[in-house]
Amino acid sequence: MDLSLNTSQKLLLSQKMLQSTEILQMSSAELLDYIKEAAVENPVMELEEKSDDSEKYDLLRKKIDYINESDEQNRTYYAQEKDDEDENDDWKFKQNSGQSLEEYLAEQLDVLPIDHRSNAIGHYIIGCINPNGYLEVSVEDMAYSLKTDVKKVEKILNIIKKFEPTGVGASDLKECLTIQLDKAGCADETTRMIVDNYLELLGKNQLHIIAKKLKKSLEEVAEAAAKIKSLNPKPGNSFDSGKSLDYITPDAVVLEKDDGRFEVVLNDRHIPGISINSFYKNIITTGNTEAKEYVSDKIRQAEWIVKCISKRSSTLKNTIETIVDIQQDFFKKGRGSLKPMCLNDVASILGVHESTVSRAVKDKYLQCRHGIYPLNYFFKAALPSSASSSSVTAEKIKLMIKEIIENEDSSSPLSDREITEKLTNSGISISRRTVAKYRESMGILGTSGRKH
Repeated sequence: MDLSLNTSQKLLLSQKMLQSTEILQMSSAELLDYIKEAAVENPVMELEEKSDDSEKYDLLRKKIDYINESDEQNRTYYAQEKDDEDENDDWKFKQNSGQSLEEYLAEQLDVLPIDHRSNAIGHYIIGCINPNGYLEVSVEDMAYSLKTDVKKVEKILNIIKKFEPTGVGASDLKECLTIQLDKAGCADETTRMIVDNYLELLGKNQLHIIAKKLKKSLEEVAEAAAKIKSLNPKPGNSFDSGKSLDYITPDAVVLEKDDGRFEVVLNDRHIPGISINSFYKNIITTGNTEAKEYVSDKIRQAEWIVKCISKRSSTLKNTIETIVDIQQDFFKKGRGSLKPMCLNDVASILGVHESTVSRAVKDKYLQCRHGIYPLNYFFKAALPSSASSSSVTAEKIKLMIKEIIENEDSSSPLSDREITEKLTNSGISISRRTVAKYRESMGILGTSGRKH
């Protein structure tokens, strides 16, 4: 054993530095909560709402109002169009705004002339139906939980299966569709047989295989398939699920000027300003030593928070401005025009560490004329392009795949191998498996599923 002295260097983060990095990566909502909590803990801090007389923010507010108004108009036109398309669908019925499926079924149950015990069993069954309208518990398990006879539960369940929306209370898709066919009075043998035995093939749009198995013509099978597709596979999806919507408040708005340049305006009007209470300022000059030390310490804490928030704003704005400069094509043309970009590209321009950029973009959103996007959306890895020395993003390739499929002959859809060949001819060298993965991620069916 011996005693020795060693000299070494270590990088230690102080409490203030940790606080600064935490504030930098906070979203707008988190920052607002943090400031409010800090004001409660620190008595010298006073929160001040920002005034509305700033010309810059008037422009920002008008821009956001315009975008929101446009979105609302689009939603209205879309809703009207959908109403026109769907007005003949029997399963689309009206219900009270905000009413859940459970409430709607309970209303129908409570008007039935049944005894109190049966009513209680009915409410229990309704409670076991999921938001899509399917029964998640077996009759035996419900009877065991209710300490009653299985036949009694089955009797009440059969009553509930006659409720609106049609198909509710079914245990699986086949039963759900069968209930709807029964109510519609459909006696078509082909339709019934497809529902009973070939729903999986129908989901893959393999009508020719179904026709071969049923020994029916393709026209008959196509007609039956159209009937089945007009049914509602999720009877409860028209009702309020009870989950609250999360609204996104953009942290910045990108405005396009008349000369084609872009301006980044931080959307921080809802973040209150911080000032020092004048009462505590007076204590520094008139109070005793202990009071002076306490107030001075609290003032230093408040001033550091103000400095950190200011630093967050400048770092965030500089980061977004750099992103906009690199991704000019996206803000001019929209999706499909993103350039490959990594954290180091932005960090090297700003002269900061990659971790700083990573914290700056964490949980932050940007609004432009193409929509609202998370800031990390603009960071895309590069994929090699054999056509030139340039590279492309995965998103660009997905859009190319989508465009190829949209322009194909629907009677003879392209296979993934053929799509791969077309991409290769365009200078994009990726494997067939990658094409299949990208196609599936966009919800596009395979060759057999796209054949009409």
